[in-house]
Amino acid sequence: MNTTELDLPVALAAVPFDTVGKTVGAVANLMSRRLRQAELEPEWVIEANWINDGNDSVFGLKADAMWPDRVDRDRLCLSVATGHSEGWIIQIDHVRLHAAGDGGHWSSLPILRIKTLTRSHAWAVAAAVSRILDID
Repeated sequence: MNTTELDLPVALAAVPFDTVGKTVGAVANLMSRRLRQAELEPEWVIEANWINDGNDSVFGLKADAMWPDRVDRDRLCLSVATGHSEGWIIQIDHVRLHAAGDGGHWSSLPILRIKTLTRSHAWAVAAAVSRILDID
């Protein structure tokens, strides 16, 4: 696969993707729509905490949580892994530095998950998501 196959179509790449003031569920819906417009057609795009568990630090943000702002050393992180039963999962996490004096620690909070059925499709979707969310 060459790099041009991993780029969004020019018309979609130029369209801004604004997450400010939106919930995780709204961003998941927008992301799903954008990927379908790019003809990448994932199986699904959902918020990480789709079971709506109260333990956000383990299960991630729920659909009604606000999309995190990226400030200072906060950033988004994208990963690709095999799914539990089949397919591949693209996960977007919010990574944050919790400063404490001269040290501190980092935390990672899952935000979105996207499922595909093949490895090559997962990497193509991951490349598009990276461009859409300006992670690269």
